[in-house]
Amino acid sequence: MQPADVRDAEAAPLDQGLYSHVRPLRPCGDDRYDSDASRTDAVAMRYIVPGAEANSTPSIVTEFVGLHSAGGAAEQFTEIEAALEKCPGGLGEDEHKWTVLDSADDSLVVRIDQRYAYADQTPETVSNYAALSVVGDAVVVVADMGWENMGGSEDLVRSLITKAEERAATIG
Repeated sequence: MQPADVRDAEAAPLDQGLYSHVRPLRPCGDDRYDSDASRTDAVAMRYIVPGAEANSTPSIVTEFVGLHSAGGAAEQFTEIEAALEKCPGGLGEDEHKWTVLDSADDSLVVRIDQRYAYADQTPETVSNYAALSVVGDAVVVVADMGWENMGGSEDLVRSLITKAEERAATIG
């Protein structure tokens, strides 16, 4: 994505391991997919997106693009769909609960719930959202990780995945 896509937020590389569960979607933890071997390149970025209204809460948005050899992106999508079914998760300590909200032949939107406490507050369930698409030989993931103890926005993710798909279509 470009800054104009994310309310002029600047892109920054996403530190190794940070938000690894959405790079690409990994509902079964750090388990590797067979299709990971077909990935020839990848980039993971983060944006601190300002709120839509003045003085509103920002969001941390991540974007992952994995370029695969021929057929690898479609295989990865199939493996991710199977993993979402196999590992729906839960709300225990250090767990994520994965719920598929929308699914099509080459895209899906998920809600990722997690129960945690920010600072000294009482633990709450917070919902973040991710959208995944296959665009040619690329797997594209956009996720709204919210801010501190605030959840993400499904609408923002749905809007941004369309822009990310358009940008990814120019790869290769």
